[in-house]
Amino acid sequence: MLFEPQGPALVAEMFRGALYALNRDRKRDAAKRLDFYHDGQLEHLQEVLALKFAEPAKLTHCFVNIVKKVVDLKARVYADEPKRSVDGTEADKTLFAEIAEQAALSIKMKTASRYVKLCKTCLARPVWRNGRLDLDILTPDILDVTTGESPEDIQAVLVTHYPDNGKSEEVTYALWTPETWQRLDYRGNQTDGGPNPYGMLPFVPLWDRAPTDSFWIAGGEDLIVMQEAVNKALVDLLHTLEFQGFGLGWIRGAEGGGILDTGPGKIIELPKDGELGIAAPQAPIDEVVNAIDRLMKWCAVSNGLPGSSMSVDPTDESGVSKIVGNVELEESRRDDIALWRMYERRLFAVLRAVWNHHNPGRKLSDAATLAVDFADPKPDTSEKDQAATWELLLSMGLISPVDAVMERNPDLATREDALAYLIQVRDETATLKEQQI
Repeated sequence: MLFEPQGPALVAEMFRGALYALNRDRKRDAAKRLDFYHDGQLEHLQEVLALKFAEPAKLTHCFVNIVKKVVDLKARVYADEPKRSVDGTEADKTLFAEIAEQAALSIKMKTASRYVKLCKTCLARPVWRNGRLDLDILTPDILDVTTGESPEDIQAVLVTHYPDNGKSEEVTYALWTPETWQRLDYRGNQTDGGPNPYGMLPFVPLWDRAPTDSFWIAGGEDLIVMQEAVNKALVDLLHTLEFQGFGLGWIRGAEGGGILDTGPGKIIELPKDGELGIAAPQAPIDEVVNAIDRLMKWCAVSNGLPGSSMSVDPTDESGVSKIVGNVELEESRRDDIALWRMYERRLFAVLRAVWNHHNPGRKLSDAATLAVDFADPKPDTSEKDQAATWELLLSMGLISPVDAVMERNPDLATREDALAYLIQVRDETATLKEQQI
């Protein structure tokens, strides 16, 4: 009886919304972006070529994934694993370490940051599955969301589950509100449901920037359009090379219409005043190559990246130095860190609710809070330069040997481990000196 008064109306509203034309277009756009990111561009390229050429099957297909390149370079928040610390009891710290390991928290959040750069809006969902806590990253192609007066006032979430066999009659939906959850079939009929056991929506919205007028953040179309333009230009280049990249032999003074089988070691008898030659094609190879290179660099610059990030010249700057020191990208990363620090805190609250419901004997305390320290990426340096930097910082008292050894060996997860390692090195060094080895 808990959800009977509003349940049918809400189900009908959400189901109609899922089928609404604008929502279908939004989902298709998100699915296309994910295809492009995951190298699934061939089918989309074939669709474009079918509109441009009479016989597209005769063309050589080719694409270079600039979407993944740009997205991964822009999603720099989790370039290095952040340090998460729980302010609570020792039991809270132990439990959260277990939760983070079960849910592969760092890996999933890094993936989430990339999907958010790609799709602009995603959801993170802690879920209890197969006796353990997991973390799902949900993309817009399977989501419908109802909000109140502001985009952050989420009232209901509908998740579409597509079967592997692709049969539409086996599509199901999961509808969540703060009070209830329901399982729906492909016609919108309820097949299962009940009260929401967590007392909150088990979702955390992830945006590429703070939402203003809509839950679904707009943007990113330029990257997809540029990718399609580059793909088309690459096909044009291969087509030009195939049909205009070779010289064509000709003979003047003989009767026309024939084809001579010539080659090295053969002698051709020409008629009086006859001529033999090879016509060199005027294929615009350099122009096409330069156009592709320019398109890719324009794409990089328009997304806040240096043009050199799209260069294939081995003499250009290293991959890290192209990014570190880029003022526009560093400012964007600072903005992203502010957002993702908030998302991590919100996620911690939902993780706690899901975990505590399924583990009543091992609960995270309500007073526990999470702090996240995001690392600043550093440019590649030589061992000599790094050692000189550490020596300077040690002499100024800004770091201890523990900091240096933890940076050198990331597998030393805690300062206690690093200190123990330094003591071991000191003792071994002293032993070697005593034995004059």
